[in-house]
Amino acid sequence: MKPWPRWGLLGLGAIANDFSIGLMLAGSNIAAVAARDAARADVFAKKVGAARAYGSYEELVQDPNVDVVYVGTVNTQHLCHSKLALGTGKHVVCEKPIGVNEAQVRELVDLARKNGVFLMEAMWSRFFPAIRKAREVLTSGELGAPKLIQADFGCVADPTNPRFWHPLMAGGAMLDIGIYLVQLTTMVFGPTMPDQMASTARLSDTGVDIEGSVSMVYKDRGMASLVTTLAANTPEQSLVICEKGHVRIFGPAHCPTQILVAFEEGRGKFREETHTFDLPACPEGFSMNYTNSEGLMYQVQEVEKCLQDGLLESPKYSHEESLVIVRIMDAYRKQVGVRYPFDV
Repeated sequence: MKPWPRWGLLGLGAIANDFSIGLMLAGSNIAAVAARDAARADVFAKKVGAARAYGSYEELVQDPNVDVVYVGTVNTQHLCHSKLALGTGKHVVCEKPIGVNEAQVRELVDLARKNGVFLMEAMWSRFFPAIRKAREVLTSGELGAPKLIQADFGCVADPTNPRFWHPLMAGGAMLDIGIYLVQLTTMVFGPTMPDQMASTARLSDTGVDIEGSVSMVYKDRGMASLVTTLAANTPEQSLVICEKGHVRIFGPAHCPTQILVAFEEGRGKFREETHTFDLPACPEGFSMNYTNSEGLMYQVQEVEKCLQDGLLESPKYSHEESLVIVRIMDAYRKQVGVRYPFDV
């Protein structure tokens, strides 16, 4: 086990279970865990080998033996729980979306910078070897400039789970899964707002987006066409078409392990290369709640490298990129008529 950094887990739901396994696979130090229920925290601590368990989040962030806090609570609690940890001088990795609108993300970024601590939205997709390989190919210039992104992400969401469907829980397809397609777009075209943007959606009776599409135009560069839904299982494939070929990222959209790179050779012919990246095995005696969550290890490794290098944000997924992504999602929601009670 690494002596540093020492991790604290704030919120012990399904995603925290998977993140803790990512920490184990990375050989990281799980120093403490916290839940609102002390007994539940004790059970979780024993399971993951944490030295301390707390029945309140306040105790966790005050622990001098915790260096970095992972916030794994529900979307609408990310702001207050990240502020709680940042306010005590802890580094923070917060599940996506780090904030449900631009004002919230800006508040966290400003607080982290003021206190001189590391902050990152937990966009785990960005650190998968398959995505890193796709980015390497796209930035190498071998395929020429990117011109078009076509991407989909859809699943059938539990109709009884308010997390998906209630405005008070910041529900809807875009914030839950569409965000992964938006981050692909900012990865390819850079963390800047599109010059044009048009969105459509089908809304639920509660007023959140069941499914939606968004088209974005980046002047003199290219465009993106994204489709997301909570009502159907889509192929979950992303296609980045460039001047001299394309990159296809196979599903799952948010945690891929395989890509295909096609080099145009003229007259509609392509030379294709497939790249497959196996994930580490889940530790014996543990189980994952979400597909390919073993890949959370790569996100842990990125955070720890940034901390070791004295960085306050990841160069692979910066504060500015989180801000641009939430601005795009805010613009989408405004265009399709989705409003949360806490929007300003």
